[in-house]
Amino acid sequence: MPEEIRLFIRSCLFAVVVSIAYWFISYDYIGTVLLGGFAVASFTLFSMLRRGQPGRGARPAGSRGEQGVAPGAGGGAVGRIRELVDTSERPGEERPFEDEAGRIPGASLAPLLIGVGVAMMALGLIFGLWSVVAGAIPLLLGFREWLREVSAELQALTDDDEAAAVREAR
Repeated sequence: MPEEIRLFIRSCLFAVVVSIAYWFISYDYIGTVLLGGFAVASFTLFSMLRRGQPGRGARPAGSRGEQGVAPGAGGGAVGRIRELVDTSERPGEERPFEDEAGRIPGASLAPLLIGVGVAMMALGLIFGLWSVVAGAIPLLLGFREWLREVSAELQALTDDDEAAAVREAR
């Protein structure tokens, strides 16, 4: 099972444990219900992704062990939990969210600066115009940095395409 899918079942297990602990510590209905909702949402995403995984049709006859346990599962619910939590890579494993095509952008502070700027400008609705002006500074710096990185990435992509065209022409 791909790591991208196992993430959601681990999130579900975490939310169940935290919601039970939260209930016994605080006896708060709202928080417990919200944590339970987090568990339900994580399990729903897990099941949707698991169901949509290629090759998840009916198992051929004889693919289960004699006791009704899938081969290598280790037996019962414990074996299935071990399979879900196991993070080791398996050869030939399908990775539904992995896309190795194209360039991956480098690390940048631009999204953080834009987020801080937008948050400070939103606070201007409460605290006044000075917060809007103070938020405009990181917002503009973030936009400038982001545009600089996008143009550098576009230039690198264009250079790669030109180099590939020269290699094909030879």
